[in-house]
Amino acid sequence: MPELSLRKLTEHDIELVEENFQSLEGASASQWFGFWDTNKLRTRLAQDQFIGSNDGALAICLGEETIGKVDWFSITSWGRANTSACWEIAIGLFAQHRGRGFGTEAQRLLVDYLFAHYPRHRIQATTAAQNIAEQRCLEKLGFFREGLIRQSQWRDGAWHDQAIYSLLRHEHSPAA
Repeated sequence: MPELSLRKLTEHDIELVEENFQSLEGASASQWFGFWDTNKLRTRLAQDQFIGSNDGALAICLGEETIGKVDWFSITSWGRANTSACWEIAIGLFAQHRGRGFGTEAQRLLVDYLFAHYPRHRIQATTAAQNIAEQRCLEKLGFFREGLIRQSQWRDGAWHDQAIYSLLRHEHSPAA
């Protein structure tokens, strides 16, 4: 079986993201927020290849095949940015690759990358309260469920609850 890895995004990856995430079927009910301007993806790719000081994204690859992407962005709502910023992570797997453990491994690789290359103490993730698969994934990675953020996300014409998880640097064990 080919190895799962992360790498910088390319123009071809942007095309795949457009093809796979511009519909309810492709994005999934938990991640479908309607159509969005994908031209911003090409602008960002040209600007810094999605590796910025406040956020970033990487392609998820199974061997040579791109099967999705992972993202991270800075959250500063817990205090001042210079002392309290943390990363929030997100993942999008193409529909045909879901339910096979790739999401767990991709997020493990992303957490390893972020703790190895950035001096942040906390990584957090939020997911739809009904997205049990992602909640199990985060728990397998050692994330702690902190609670429920009530009606925090507008999607599909209604407000939805989000479960919030976190992993602290000293709780993390990098994969060998």
